[in-house]
Amino acid sequence: MSKEWGPDDIFDVLASRTAREILVLAAEEPVSVRQLAEACDASRPTIYRRINKLTEYELLDETVTIGGPGPHRGTYRTNMDRICFDIEDDDFVVTIHFEEDLVDRFVSAWTGLGRPS
Repeated sequence: MSKEWGPDDIFDVLASRTAREILVLAAEEPVSVRQLAEACDASRPTIYRRINKLTEYELLDETVTIGGPGPHRGTYRTNMDRICFDIEDDDFVVTIHFEEDLVDRFVSAWTGLGRPS
């Protein structure tokens, strides 16, 4: 993860309704800033601020499409399956379950084969 964080950080990120909407919309399919601004009824600068924070904590992935003479286009996709909040030893514990791509799943399965049962 590119940014170290604790429960307070993730609470701050998810306190924004727009950030939560972005995560939900981007979980279905990759979406552009324009699509997010329309769906969230928010300005593009607001969307960019939320995207920056979500990508900073790797909750959102960006894919840049290069093509044509115009500017490069970015689309965004949610990078996690779920977030769990638990209370353990009088403190909040946050666990984020990140999506694994096919390569990650293969590596996990392969390394698991070598372990004794």
